[in-house]
Amino acid sequence: MNRLLIVALREFRHTVLTKAFFIGSVVVPILIVLISIGADIFLKPNIPAMKGPLAVIDGSPALTEAIAENLALPTPSSATPAASGQRPKEMLGAAIEQATEQAEAKTRPDTTHLTIESRPSDELETIKKGIREGTWVGAIEVHAGSLESSAPNGGSAVVWLAPSAAASHVDLLTKSTRQAVVDTRLRNMDMSPEVIRAAVDRPSIETIRIGSEGGEQSESKLTRFLVPVAFMGLMWIVVMTGGNYLLMSTIEEKSTRVIEVLLSATSPTGLLAGKILGFAGVSAVMLAMYLVVAVVMMVLFAALDIVSPGDIALGIAFFGIAYLMMAAIMAGIGSAVSDVTEAQSLMGPAMLILMLPLLLIPVITEDPNGTVGVVASFIPPLSPYVMVLRIAASPEPLPLLEVLLALIWAIICAGGMIWAAGRIFRVGVLMQGKPPSPLELLRWIRYR
Repeated sequence: MNRLLIVALREFRHTVLTKAFFIGSVVVPILIVLISIGADIFLKPNIPAMKGPLAVIDGSPALTEAIAENLALPTPSSATPAASGQRPKEMLGAAIEQATEQAEAKTRPDTTHLTIESRPSDELETIKKGIREGTWVGAIEVHAGSLESSAPNGGSAVVWLAPSAAASHVDLLTKSTRQAVVDTRLRNMDMSPEVIRAAVDRPSIETIRIGSEGGEQSESKLTRFLVPVAFMGLMWIVVMTGGNYLLMSTIEEKSTRVIEVLLSATSPTGLLAGKILGFAGVSAVMLAMYLVVAVVMMVLFAALDIVSPGDIALGIAFFGIAYLMMAAIMAGIGSAVSDVTEAQSLMGPAMLILMLPLLLIPVITEDPNGTVGVVASFIPPLSPYVMVLRIAASPEPLPLLEVLLALIWAIICAGGMIWAAGRIFRVGVLMQGKPPSPLELLRWIRYR
């Protein structure tokens, strides 16, 4: 046991106490949090204001007024998700929607000092010259017949702007002109654009699932997909990264003959166990850092209660099992080859299997308790990822017996995979030359 801990501590320190690991697993998550918090301060776009006269060529008073209304600055909303009385999942959706609106508002030019003037068509050439010289902001010309309700192809218009006009100016004038033409048509038909927009404004819908035992739970389409994918994706990335560290360490030590020195002090089984334990600590550090980022983001969105402590505990348990399965695969491959190039031939089939949880995301999030989800929950090495996805995506807690059976079966499968990796490790760790085929690896497992 003492030698196992020495090997584990060596592997942990050799990986964690490096600049690359510190930057990738500690600095990057901290930067994500800092950038998320300080985005409003450091990422403000420099949008030039629109100052001066804007010409509406041969525009009717109604069109000119409609353009002025659409170019006026909108009144900012003072509502906040936290004050809306919504449940955590609805708060998250509302916060994302509000953040999107605020981001769009930041890219909208200031039109406080913009004046709208109606001009005849015979002044258009003079106004174009003024646009080039900077005395006019631009000009809008709506073609004849475009204000009629029966305008062919919806009508047409031209927006004249200076060569140096900002892209935000182009977008604002284009959208405002299009909306102003529609508003003018409605007013010509004795209809109020405000009333029409209010009438067609889609209502917000809250979805509440009635539980099988009488309980009620609010559900958001966004969080139903986002939360499961985020948690499973986090686990997949951390497990893959930790397993890759184990693979590279084994290949490096084997190619440099350091492994022979290590085997003089411990057995192949002890060396393998120490490596798996050491890189388990590495993966735990990475997981902890990214969980801190996830918690901070949930606090910012007032959605800390979106995942229950029980789900988090099960997620951590399945993370440990997923790591053991990945470690068995990577250790077996790393001990059987002499360099990274040789490892690619064996990594191909393994990666195809490990990509399956990502391909199953749409199917399982749509029906967490469907046949595909239930069957995949008992197929290693998919089972840990599928169970985490199902736990987070299911509107109701999964049956306790099913969760326990999946957990016990996954532990048994992880133990079997580590045993098989140990058999391969003991044969291949000192072998050099041509890398074995997958069939040869199976024969190594059966060696006495």
